Amino acid sequence: MFTLMKILRIVSHFSWILLAGMIFSQTNIGAAPDTAKSSKIEPQVITDTNIVAVVNGQKIAKQELYNLLIDTYGDDALDVLIRRTLICQAAEKEGIKVTDKELEKKLKTLIDNEINGLLRTYQIKDRADLEKELVKAGTSLANLEDKMSKRMRRQAEVELLAERLMEKTITIADEDLKKAYDQQYGEKIEASQIVFRARREAEDTLKKLQAGADFATLAKNESADRISAARGGKMQPFSPKDGMGAEVAHLKVGELSNIIKTDYGYHIIKITDRKPPSNKSFKSVREELEKIVRNQQYKERMGPWLISLVESASIVKN
Repeated sequence: MFTLMKILRIVSHFSWILLAGMIFSQTNIGAAPDTAKSSKIEPQVITDTNIVAVVNGQKIAKQELYNLLIDTYGDDALDVLIRRTLICQAAEKEGIKVTDKELEKKLKTLIDNEINGLLRTYQIKDRADLEKELVKAGTSLANLEDKMSKRMRRQAEVELLAERLMEKTITIADEDLKKAYDQQYGEKIEASQIVFRARREAEDTLKKLQAGADFATLAKNESADRISAARGGKMQPFSPKDGMGAEVAHLKVGELSNIIKTDYGYHIIKITDRKPPSNKSFKSVREELEKIVRNQQYKERMGPWLISLVESASIVKN
């Protein structure tokens, strides 16, 4: 059973802020104390718009709040605002707009992806289990989604505008679709991993595994990838035709890989299962594959496209 603290720990940075805000709001910060039981200073109505809070008679100025936010998030937040502004300017120049219906659909997708990603990553059974714990905390999944909706609406709108702007730059070739078909419906390898920062650590652990040590236990205790470590090293299924898959495609179920170096560190892989290709025909899933390829190209080209927007713009920072 997931405790409240575990939920707070597993929710992503963005969602954690929303969830924590709702939970702590249940403590009624700023509410009048029971004078029969407390000698605390009576809260007063704040009339000065430059004051955001009064704590035991001590004022917290709005400028203090702003300074903290700027010091903590300043440069990153400003860069986000600049990129959003450039995207909106480009969309206006092209006469591109989004409808309310499109915006609501995009917003729902962003929220669903955020929550479903948490369920998958941290092996929460379903939304019902998450809902139970949120109710215990005095809130609900509906409240969380509502707060996420309010904060992600602008993000959804800007992403839609960017997608429209980039549509004309995306071309889908049959080769791209066939590769996507192999990735989605071809053979799948199921495996577990242990990741290390240093090769010497990987070498020492490989010897332990070859001597019969339990893979899941070592993954939980030693892996630098704490997300898969929490699952005993279990990875998402992958294709044997590219990336990590090509490195371990020759292995049989139960076999260990040699040490594999990637940008993330040094990996030891254990094959736990191999799933045969799907019997779905290429033609029957072509439309789905086109969406997948379009989304992949969008993600790959977004960075360079934004850089080109920034480099061609006149930007003056204070």
